[in-house]
Amino acid sequence: MDILTDIIRLMRPQAISWRAVEAHGRWGLSVPFRDIPVFCLVVAGQCWFVPRHGQPRLLHQGDYLLMRATARYCLVSDLDAAQRLHAMEEHVARDEYARWDEGLGGDTVRLVGGYFEIGPEHTALFSGMLPDFLHIRSSDEEAGRLSRLIALIGEESSCDLPGRDLVMSRLVEIMLVEVWRRPLNKIEAREAGWFSGMADPHIHLALQKMHADVARHWTVDLLAKEVSMSRAAFARRFSDRVGVAPATYLSNWRIALAKDALINSERTITDIALSIGYYSDSAFSTAFSREVGVAPAAFRRARKEQQAARQLTA
Repeated sequence: MDILTDIIRLMRPQAISWRAVEAHGRWGLSVPFRDIPVFCLVVAGQCWFVPRHGQPRLLHQGDYLLMRATARYCLVSDLDAAQRLHAMEEHVARDEYARWDEGLGGDTVRLVGGYFEIGPEHTALFSGMLPDFLHIRSSDEEAGRLSRLIALIGEESSCDLPGRDLVMSRLVEIMLVEVWRRPLNKIEAREAGWFSGMADPHIHLALQKMHADVARHWTVDLLAKEVSMSRAAFARRFSDRVGVAPATYLSNWRIALAKDALINSERTITDIALSIGYYSDSAFSTAFSREVGVAPAAFRRARKEQQAARQLTA
């Protein structure tokens, strides 16, 4: 199993909220704060992306934005429209949209935006694997496959056929995978995180080794040897690229696998512990409790109760 498949299967980003927006002439949309990854793609036309901090960006048809978490930002027909939206924002709640549209003809702009809903047990890990901000332009050489996918999303978002919500959810999920598949050598080295680690051949190989055999007793010395680097150079490059030490990354991934097994299987705690590299229940329980705040058994019990309560209210 490759690393990307490993991650997508674990996190199951299947419940994806999205909405289509169509506007004409002069218009503006103020999008509220989200503390989860959000995306926006331009299906037709062009508009300006105006962040709360930083420089505006002109988005063209086929452009795609992915943001790990966002303060309120604006999407507008022209930069002057942002000032009108800022005045409107004072009268809406923190989690509410603000919008105006003069509706005076002009070119049609169609956007599809939304956010990825990951189980709360994996939200932090998922967010940590994304860059703060990713802008894929339709003119980028490697954006061809993504552009074709965006065209499909545009067609589906504007139709009214049976099963539209299901198809859209799957298309947007595939879009996320396609973004992650992009040539990783485009990621800037200063953007520490999973993307940056995958862009480095040595660190990529180390990540592959850990994911392929998570239960192995990996040490920095052993990983450095596997990727033909000195211990000091490997440890420094891994931390610089990924943002955490090798042992921390491995521990975080093990705990993520343990959470998934506790929630979605009936496997014993001993079996789960052994499968991810802990040789005793006590060692696993100590590591899990330190990271999560509760023991594995208590975590499983609480999540099962939450699932049962959701089913009763569904």
